[in-house]
Amino acid sequence: MQRSTNPYPTAAPLRCHAAMPQPPRPTGLFLFCLSLLLLPLRLQAQEFTQNFRALNAFYIEAGGNSDTYAVNYDRVVYQQKKFKAAIRAGIGTNLFFLSGEPAVYPVVPVEAMALLGNRRKHFEGGLGYTHRFTDDPELLQHMYFARLGFRYQVPRGGLLVRVAVTPFISPNPDSRIPGTGVVPRLGFSVGRSF
Repeated sequence: MQRSTNPYPTAAPLRCHAAMPQPPRPTGLFLFCLSLLLLPLRLQAQEFTQNFRALNAFYIEAGGNSDTYAVNYDRVVYQQKKFKAAIRAGIGTNLFFLSGEPAVYPVVPVEAMALLGNRRKHFEGGLGYTHRFTDDPELLQHMYFARLGFRYQVPRGGLLVRVAVTPFISPNPDSRIPGTGVVPRLGFSVGRSF
């Protein structure tokens, strides 16, 4: 029987890479850390360019479908990329515009709006109804409006400015405008979104 000449016998050959754990690759770790740092910036940029975080707004409108002026509240109820839908309700009066009108009466405008754009600038369109609470047969009581304009609104909340052409249709035959007519009007709003 022959004896091994190796003074240190082993049961099996050793494998170097199995016995020593390898450190993580620096490129994979670097990419992972970099993606964690850039993720909030990417989410913030998407939100800023497309979606409103400030869905509510209070503003004062002069002219438009508020008749003379009104204090309004609106809320964005749907948003998908560049398209947003909102509803609006307000209350106003003719208190400071009494010349030629027999009494003070409240005015309530309501409207459904669509916005198209990103960042702070949007084209705005809408259909609305305004009711004057007066019994005077010389004044319109029911007014139906369209809106085509521009809206500036900071997505995270802040300044809100709206400018629009708001023609109204008068189906009321007992008014200063005989029969059905389209009357061109302009509206300007300023307020704050939150």
